[in-house]
Amino acid sequence: MRTRIAAGVAVLSAVMVVLAGGSLSPVSAQDKAKIVPPVHLYGHDLRVRTGGDPNFGPNTPRIGVEFFRDEATRAIIAISDSGSLAVTKAPIGALGMDKTCKWLTAHDLSCRKAGEAEFTQKTKKFGVELFQDRASNSLLYVSETGSVALAPVPGGLVTDKGPKWHHALEPKVRAPEQEKFDTAKKFGLEVFKDENTGVLIYVTEIGAITPSAAPGAAPDPKKIQPPKAAHGLVLRVRGANEPEFTSKTKQLGLEVFEDPNANVLLYVTESGFIATAPNAARVADAKGVTWRSAMALGARKAGESGFDKARRFGIEVFEDNRTGNLIFVSETGSIAVLPK
Repeated sequence: MRTRIAAGVAVLSAVMVVLAGGSLSPVSAQDKAKIVPPVHLYGHDLRVRTGGDPNFGPNTPRIGVEFFRDEATRAIIAISDSGSLAVTKAPIGALGMDKTCKWLTAHDLSCRKAGEAEFTQKTKKFGVELFQDRASNSLLYVSETGSVALAPVPGGLVTDKGPKWHHALEPKVRAPEQEKFDTAKKFGLEVFKDENTGVLIYVTEIGAITPSAAPGAAPDPKKIQPPKAAHGLVLRVRGANEPEFTSKTKQLGLEVFEDPNANVLLYVTESGFIATAPNAARVADAKGVTWRSAMALGARKAGESGFDKARRFGIEVFEDNRTGNLIFVSETGSIAVLPK
């Protein structure tokens, strides 16, 4: 059974882990006892303009974003009212007392669909606002789609520069039932360097975003290298009201690539959501993932003061056995990765 706690958070009574090949195995009572509910910290009500809209106005869409601290994974988790996830390492000790979110600047990021060779007037532009979350001292990127991303605040932060196109990819992602890439779904993905922060911003054709550290030099536009498939995973993720893993539990295909143009690992789900991690040495030759914890997080829509009407999202946390990275996956298909 679930345990209801304050701020719309519940811990799943997870009794299963997903192992290599998608098989299931019981979790020990000792491991189960280690699961501690995340603590709600604060929330933001943020205005995010759509691509091409230069001004804030009374009709500018607003997006609710909640922040939680999860001691089990030592992570700060941000989740939007659409169920999009971002994570960063929790600081040692207490967060800052200032819980406000400061607007810094904004970008229009154009992303071509898979097979779209050139940028044109018809290419979709996604509005992305950049904020500074003061309590965690993190950069908070928010896309008009509700996708969120967290990154460190650099020492030389400025706000008067635009994004610079870096490179593009077209990764293929297999569905759980697909063994080969022949008929796998392909996604358009663009990468821009935010000249204000030095951060690379990956954006997919569905408007999902994720940040990464930028390499010392941009790749030659004429020598962009394709993503290199590292390994594929099938993750099981329960809904917020689904206490146990069953045969009906949602399965999500996930591919892990090396992006040689930025020297990062790129995680892409079959839903088009993405996350990155440093391309560090593998910690093991083991396959698959190990289940670590689960939770159901509530996220209020903009303008809502309480959690009574807030939607809750089921979230599973797995360890990628090859890299040691923690993968947070929402029932919406959104993912975030906490590097080892």
